[in-house]
Amino acid sequence: MAHAPQEPMTEDESDVAIREVQTATLRQHESQSSSSFRVSITPAIRAAGLESGGSFRFMPSEVDELGVLPALGSEESIDGRREPLARNIRREGANQGTLRLVIPREALEAIHEFPDVDAIDPEDPPELTVWAGDRMLAFELAERRSVTVDRDQGGDVDDQETR
Repeated sequence: MAHAPQEPMTEDESDVAIREVQTATLRQHESQSSSSFRVSITPAIRAAGLESGGSFRFMPSEVDELGVLPALGSEESIDGRREPLARNIRREGANQGTLRLVIPREALEAIHEFPDVDAIDPEDPPELTVWAGDRMLAFELAERRSVTVDRDQGGDVDDQETR
């Protein structure tokens, strides 16, 4: 997996510096006509300087060069029928307090080491590391970490459980 740097990155003066903001679980949403994948990323969207009513245009063609999936933001709402890789920011959840973004299938498939979209287990969905900068987001597959839980605090190795 390509790793984005831990420090803000810039390639030249015209590029946007980004920083890691959060890890988000990718959720599949089924409707009568289609299936979509979305993330709840309020902190990242706000770090990019946008709110509900704005939009992001995903750029899967840039993943090989950048190592992450970039999405350029705009304060304007975008017609997804004309712009198939663009999605509007949605305000949803309890009290409409969560900002969510649908990620196009083509964009997800471009992320390095991303699992087959059709084989995603809804009980164990992948997580994305989300980076943000001025009107920009970037996504990469989050590293899976295993945690060893010692239930006996000082017990034998047999008493430990790995999750």
